[in-house]
Parts: sequence; structure tokens; C-alpha cells
Amino acid sequence: MKTIRTISLLIALLLAGGCGPMINILEVDVRQPASRPMNIMGREMAVFTPLYDSITLSDSVLMNRYAQSLADGLALQARLPKGAVPLFIHHTGSESLGTLDQPDYAHRLALETETDLLFMVDSVTIGGFLVNDNAYLLAPIQAVVRVYDAELVRFTRYIPIRDTAAWDIGDQADKETITIPRSAFIDLQRAAVYMGEQTARSFMDQWETQDRVVFVFDKLKWNRAYDHALAFEWDKAMEIWLELLKSNNTKEVACAAFNVALACEMQGNFALAEKWLDLSQKTLDMAETRYYRDMLQERKK
Repeated sequence: MKTIRTISLLIALLLAGGCGPMINILEVDVRQPASRPMNIMGREMAVFTPLYDSITLSDSVLMNRYAQSLADGLALQARLPKGAVPLFIHHTGSESLGTLDQPDYAHRLALETETDLLFMVDSVTIGGFLVNDNAYLLAPIQAVVRVYDAELVRFTRYIPIRDTAAWDIGDQADKETITIPRSAFIDLQRAAVYMGEQTARSFMDQWETQDRVVFVFDKLKWNRAYDHALAFEWDKAMEIWLELLKSNNTKEVACAAFNVALACEMQGNFALAEKWLDLSQKTLDMAETRYYRDMLQERKK
């Protein structure tokens, strides 16, 4: 957990049977694990696009947009200045595409460019346009990237990337012939740039802003615990919430257990957080508890 940034909302909640706690909605930055973990920090990196002698199905403009976006994104993720990751075109000459899977070819490129981590963009292609049931014109976009590590002397990643560009065509959906929007080519280039950025982001952990609930009753100890939570003093806040579990008030016990679960999550202990949520739900079944449990399970995935 990185930081609590702002209190976005404070509302009064009435639970069945009488006055209940206040719900404080906090915006927190949550670390999301990289979908393709890779150590790019401190590496000499470069992005390569091919120039084949024969005609290929790859779109050269989209490939260039994607590759440049990937290079800029890698620099950003590795905390390097923009332009620090160069973009090269490699000419295969008489080499057939299949031979490029051999590491010696990529190793020569690494030696020539004095880089040790090569991102080889083999293709960026557009599939056939089609119309779905929701009156959208769709264009599938695919890319293939291979990653060669010169230190390991081998390819370490084969990355197929798929996305879809979509346009709302409205009444045209029922016609036999569909006019492709004038903005389609520009939109596809923007999609390629977006895909390049997302590919670079996939190698590193990212921070995502999410909402979290903290229950607070209008009582001294509850307010004191909440102040500790705002100051990131989760141990101190938890100590007070654990004391409040001794209350004879069912609502307070359920809310205190919920808050302890939050403190456990903030400290990275997801299994313990789920156990405290179990106690909260058994004490009093609240919609917030069910929602929070689903969120924790998604994070664990």
C-alpha cells in the first residue's frame, strides 16, 4: 500500500435498529503486480522492428507507432529520460522469418547496438473488420514481441498482444455495406500507441487508486483510531479497534472487525484480513463486508 491520498466522501449511515457508524471513503494507492514481471531496471534496452525484403501482412505505420510507444514506455518504467531506449530497424536481408528465432541473430544485434535487452517487434497486424450485435464496428489488432536477453544468451519472452478498436456505427449496422469511419486510420494509430504503453507497463508493478471503507462511530476512541489510520499508523489504529471488539454493541464489534481487516490489508496480510472479515460478517452481515471480500479475492488473484 503506497499512500492514502484524500478523503473523498463522508456520509452518515443508518443500519437497521438504530443509529449506526459514519462511513469514511478513502482513496488509497494499491500495488498491482506486473502481469509479465521482468527486471528492466539498469538494463541497456533497445526496441527493434524488421524491414523485410518481401511484402508482409504487418502494417508498417502501426508497427512504428507501437514500437516507438513501447520504447518510450520502457524508458518511463525504468525511470530513464525519454529517448533513452532507442528504436532500430533491422534488415533481415535473405534471412527467412523462421531463422530469426535463433539467438545468434539477436545476439549480433545486441553486440552491434551495445544493448543487452532487446525487444523485437515482429509484427503488428489488423484483422478483418466486423460488426457485433451492439452496432459497433470492430477491428482486431495483434502484435508479436520477442524479448532477447544478451546476458542469458537466449530469448526469454514470446509475447502475443491482442486488442480491438471499436466504432459506434449506429443505424449503419443493419445495412449490407458499412462505411469505415474517416477517423479509423488515426484511431488505429492511437490504439497502437496505447498498446505499446500497456506492454511496457506490463513488465513492472503498477499503482492503482481504489476506494476503501473505514467505519467510525462518533466516540473518542473511534475518532482516535481513525486519526491513526489517516497518519498510516495502522498498528496504533488496530490496537484501538481490537479493544473496541469487547463492546456489547453488535454493530460496533462488526465494524471494528471490518476495520482490523483493513489494517491487515494495508500491511499486506491478506489471509488475516479475510479472517477478520469472516468475524465481521458473522457478527453482522453488511453489504460493505461482502463487497470488501470480493475486492480482496480479486487482489489475491
